[in-house]
Amino acid sequence: MAASICVNFMNIWYIHPYAGSPKYGMSFRPYYLAKHFNKLGHNTTVISSLKHHLCSLPFKKPGLADVEGVQYFLQNSIDYKGNGVKRLLNMLMFGLGLFRKPFRTFSKMTPPDVIIASTAHPFHLLAAKYYSKKYNAKLILEVRDIWPLSLQELVGISKYHPLSVLINAFQKFGYKKCDHCVSLLENSESFFLNEGLKKGKFSCIPNGIELSNEPENNSEHLSLKSELTAAVSNFDTVIGYTGALGIPNNLMPLINAAEKLKKHNIGVLLVGDGVQKKALEERVAELQLDNVVFFGKVPKTFVPYVIESCDAMFINAMPKAIYKFGISPNKIFDYMMHDKTVFNGINSPNNPLEKAGCEINFLANDSFSLANKVIDFHKNKENYSVNSSEFVRLQHSYAQLAKNYVSLMESLVR
Repeated sequence: MAASICVNFMNIWYIHPYAGSPKYGMSFRPYYLAKHFNKLGHNTTVISSLKHHLCSLPFKKPGLADVEGVQYFLQNSIDYKGNGVKRLLNMLMFGLGLFRKPFRTFSKMTPPDVIIASTAHPFHLLAAKYYSKKYNAKLILEVRDIWPLSLQELVGISKYHPLSVLINAFQKFGYKKCDHCVSLLENSESFFLNEGLKKGKFSCIPNGIELSNEPENNSEHLSLKSELTAAVSNFDTVIGYTGALGIPNNLMPLINAAEKLKKHNIGVLLVGDGVQKKALEERVAELQLDNVVFFGKVPKTFVPYVIESCDAMFINAMPKAIYKFGISPNKIFDYMMHDKTVFNGINSPNNPLEKAGCEINFLANDSFSLANKVIDFHKNKENYSVNSSEFVRLQHSYAQLAKNYVSLMESLVR
């Protein structure tokens, strides 16, 4: 039997192999939702890997840990770098480790009413289903990336590749065995129904932002602010980007557009790092551009100052059909909270930018069209007033998303 019958209190397991926290690194969603679940009167444990590539937790031993006020169970796993065999072993160890004695002991101490199994990868779905059946708990499959379609379209792996076949088998198992499916992607229900999800078992609870995060003022920030001001103050208009400088982010069209923007004293600010940085820098040198600023990686707490320094923001991706199912990158909510117009090259209907009325669309690889639209914005900035922050507060705060999630969980547990 589950730990509690009364719907007013729930023991919630949130299984996410790459969970982090504001202090230690991504992923942030499990931490913030767990924090707000607890504020609503429930008991939440985030179940994650002790070692993963998105954050550096300070704990040396697996087991229960307090991570910035939220209870985590950290499953032992192998360390890795990049996308090689060790990363796959890390994934498999995480899923298999949930059947081992340390976690079984934890499960007896805190049996769940609801298990949220978030598929940053799907290798823990067998364990999630096992424990949901053992404790008569409801199983929610949370889908951020559509596996293995994301691998096939964004990485180029064949659907017949053994890894693709294996992931597909786990994912289909999840669609068929879950009590409900929550996706971060607005338009994805039809895909899940075709994969085996039963009608009426889908909800969209998108990504969000933590409104209580206030910009910090410290000596490092003061130094960075001084550097940032010096880097962009001479431009009449600044178009900004924050995040990974990777191939999937498709930043080259913005660099190519900067050649035309230079004549209008429009600057491009790229804040972040990644594998594509060298190629972008080489293109800037080739075009002899002095209006593109590479600022490097900054603390997350400094990002608000970056956005404040820009007149508009930029987001893009390689043109892929998968985006028709929806987009929900964290950075767009940061942009929207500062009421910024966002140049968006991702063809994804019904996305948050569109709903809030703060996007300017362009074709992902059309630098000529992008340049013209940026120049039009530059000439008519006073006409581009948006109030996207109010939309985010009402629709995308983690506090509100947690309330939506709890309402769903209560309806399942009744």
